Amino acid sequence: MVMEVTIRLNDVDVDRARALTGIEDVADLVPFVLRRYSQLEAGARLARMGGSDPSFEIPPRRRPDDPID
Repeated sequence: MVMEVTIRLNDVDVDRARALTGIEDVADLVPFVLRRYSQLEAGARLARMGGSDPSFEIPPRRRPDDPID
């Protein structure tokens, strides 16, 4: 699904986002930034949960068939 919207962007913010991402085209930059922001917020939400699943078992640090040396 594609949504067409009109947005106003501050030139300073766009220039900073371009410099940080290396994406020059605003049409590519805006969807990229929205996806990254969504990922960031999802991670923050998980962090705020703070291990609230009492049935969670810590996975092993090594695969059983990995040699130690």
